[in-house]
Amino acid sequence: MAKFMTGVALAIGLAGQALAADNIKGVVIQANGDKAQFERAFKLADNMREVLKKTPFEVVVFGPDIKKLTAFSDALPLIQQDQTDGIKVVACERSMKTDHVKRSDLAPGVVVVPFGAVHIMRRESQGWSYFRP
Repeated sequence: MAKFMTGVALAIGLAGQALAADNIKGVVIQANGDKAQFERAFKLADNMREVLKKTPFEVVVFGPDIKKLTAFSDALPLIQQDQTDGIKVVACERSMKTDHVKRSDLAPGVVVVPFGAVHIMRRESQGWSYFRP
């Protein structure tokens, strides 16, 4: 009987976690740093998206990594994979200006916001979860 009750409690707990996961307003992931950190951010978004299927995701890129969002970047396949999986890729316009990246240089589908860090702060104030791998 004790094993049965433990099993029931475990099942209820897992169901509760699944319901809670579906109520997450959104996930915003910061991608800036070295190449490994940049790639981890995109892979993390993709992996989390497998579990949180109904949750909106954004990967926000700023700083020198903004150049990795161009249509001729080595990171293009990674970006396209996340976009195919429904993850929005966001570029910081301020970083674009600093690094002389034009909108026309960006990979297709990349969304531009005026200031990446402020975008993350706004998402947090809207109840989104924030990650920086």
